[in-house]
Amino acid sequence: MIPAKPFYMIRHGETQANKDRVMAGSIDSPLTQRGRDQAYAIHDILAHLPVPPVAIAHSHLSRARDTAEIINQQLDLPMIEDADLAELHTGDWEGASYDECRSILHSWDTPPNGESFEEFITRLSRAKNKLLDAHDGPVLIVCHGGVFRAFGKMYGLNSRGVENCHMHEFEPHQDRPWFPWKVWQYDLSQCRAKAAREKAETYESALAAMAS
Repeated sequence: MIPAKPFYMIRHGETQANKDRVMAGSIDSPLTQRGRDQAYAIHDILAHLPVPPVAIAHSHLSRARDTAEIINQQLDLPMIEDADLAELHTGDWEGASYDECRSILHSWDTPPNGESFEEFITRLSRAKNKLLDAHDGPVLIVCHGGVFRAFGKMYGLNSRGVENCHMHEFEPHQDRPWFPWKVWQYDLSQCRAKAAREKAETYESALAAMAS
């Protein structure tokens, strides 16, 4: 499991694959102009964080790296690239339309000739443990939609997906040892006025379902 330390996690900005509604996986799909604008909009959120990150980590895919570099213009922090933070390799479904591979968006099936979720979770766990063990303060992880789902899966949660460039804060919370964080989302649509910190449905709804 992951050390119960504070960290931030954000999905990359919109990519051409997102816009075209095709599965990117390990394909290096670039940010659209909208995706770049989303990353710049995060600067307003970063200016209001009570505890700023001490480093930024990102996957080797350009959509995560470019999002991280834009974000870091506000922070000027050390940057760490780790291929273990990359999206699930979806094999024969890479480049396929969402309609063609809809099952992987709603299940944990292994894509044909792709990476299993067990393999995916193993490398993500390796990356997060290494990052959190190496830093005393919170790290900002710039990653992918599948990383959010897989992180929930580590703890038995069928969590919802996340939108591009919606940042999440993971605050250690020992009252729930089965998932030892409170999760907060910073609403990108409201960040021009203030950093709108609210409970993130991504994991909180899954925890509520588990507790009921």
